[in-house]
Amino acid sequence: MALKKHIMRVLGLLLLGMLPSHNVLEAAPQIIPVWPQLHISAAQRHDRTIRKVIGDVVIHPVRWPTLTLFPAPKTVANGCAIVICPGGGYAVEAMSLEGYRVARWFNKRGASCFVLKYRLPNGKLPPSGVPWPLQDVRRAVQIVRAHATQWHINPHRVGVMGFSAGGSVASLAGVHWLPGNPNAGNPLNRFSTRPDFLVLGYPVISMMPSITNRGTFLRLLGQNPTRDIEKYFSSELNVTALTPPAFIFFAHDDTTVNHQNEKRFYAALKRHGIGAKLVEFQRGRHGFGLGEKNTDSMQWPKDCARWLQQMHFLPPVK
Repeated sequence: MALKKHIMRVLGLLLLGMLPSHNVLEAAPQIIPVWPQLHISAAQRHDRTIRKVIGDVVIHPVRWPTLTLFPAPKTVANGCAIVICPGGGYAVEAMSLEGYRVARWFNKRGASCFVLKYRLPNGKLPPSGVPWPLQDVRRAVQIVRAHATQWHINPHRVGVMGFSAGGSVASLAGVHWLPGNPNAGNPLNRFSTRPDFLVLGYPVISMMPSITNRGTFLRLLGQNPTRDIEKYFSSELNVTALTPPAFIFFAHDDTTVNHQNEKRFYAALKRHGIGAKLVEFQRGRHGFGLGEKNTDSMQWPKDCARWLQQMHFLPPVK
């Protein structure tokens, strides 16, 4: 029921929009296929979308994952890069609310951003055992690092940001990353998939039945996964000393995601001596993107930028 409320809120905002969608996108950004060799027909590469004030929300399905590049302006670019994973309960992807708009905000702080449209899971794990969204975010990090010189990026300042179910994608990228293989035949596989930092907005972290979001759980793992699978995809149970530092935020009045998701992941990071910050806002509910108007949740981008500066991923403000 909570997942349905989140989806209905996103769709409700869309349907209430009265302005044409061209106000949302200021310029056509570069779109990069994540898996160019994926055997997907041209017809299947087009997703059903609703275009209103809030932007593009990918409804269903997503079979052709892409990265949309938002380069930082040359006057402020500082080498930081962020792969952004929009949320939507693994049922939709709020591409503008939790993707394009966030990218443009961080562009102004000198970070180049890559909004990831990841493949939506279909209620079961693929034969490889690695969920499609996790495969996609891993490859996205490798693509960014492989093109670091071309895109004026520091390959040691590549982070992953995610919201809601996109926070699940991002946190999994942080705990289940792959080292680069210098002898790999595919040049992309020579780069590590480990993010240098994580930014998690009201994330679904856990797949443990007591605190997970049930809809997100079912769409990712399906009915009746084994307890070992539930544990493996519960990021709070897989933190190690090599998990990236993280900035985590949520709103106290969020009734969609159990707050133990954020709190347990934060506690696990602290136990391993990893730099982490947890911020709880009083108001914002779930799915507030850059912040719900007239609430303290609007403060999170500035708080996050300050933390990134403290962690030396963004330069200090002069």
